[in-house]
Amino acid sequence: MKTVDVSLEDVEPPDWLPDVSSVAAFTLEAVSISNYEVGVLLCTDSRIADLNSTYRGIDGPTDVLAFSQDEGDQVPVESSDGLRGDVAISLESVQANAERFGVGAAEEIVRVAVHGLLHLAGYGHEGVTLSDSTAGKHPMLALQEQIVEALTKEQKE
Repeated sequence: MKTVDVSLEDVEPPDWLPDVSSVAAFTLEAVSISNYEVGVLLCTDSRIADLNSTYRGIDGPTDVLAFSQDEGDQVPVESSDGLRGDVAISLESVQANAERFGVGAAEEIVRVAVHGLLHLAGYGHEGVTLSDSTAGKHPMLALQEQIVEALTKEQKE
C-alpha cells in the first residue's frame, strides 16, 4: 500500500505549497520503502507547540515532528507491514526558517518534510543539531540534502 494523506488544520494552503504527497512518495522511495501509510498535517505554530509539549515535553513550536505508529521498530523491510506514521509541519515555522536561511518557502517545506519522513523511516541525528557546523556531514542530514536537491531538480524539470 502507498498512501499519503495530507491535511490542513487552521491554515489555508499557501500559493508556494508544493505537492506534499509527491514529496513524501519520492522521499520514501529514495530510502527503499515501497509500502507505507503516512499522514502529513500542515498546521500552525500553536498546534505544533501543543503537540511538542504533549509528546516531547518541550515547550514551544518547532518546524516538524514525526510520530511513528511502530515506535521502536527498525526501518521496515519488504516483508514487513511497511511504514506507518504521521508528520506534523508548522507552515509558520517553515516560512520563518525560509527567511532565516535565505531560501524559498517551497524549498524549506520540502526540507522539513524530508526530515520528518526520514525520522519516520528510522533515521536519526542524535547529538547533532542542525546549526552545528558539521551537520551536513551527518549521514541522515547529508541524505536529507541529497533528497532535497533531487526533488528541487525534478520540480524544475
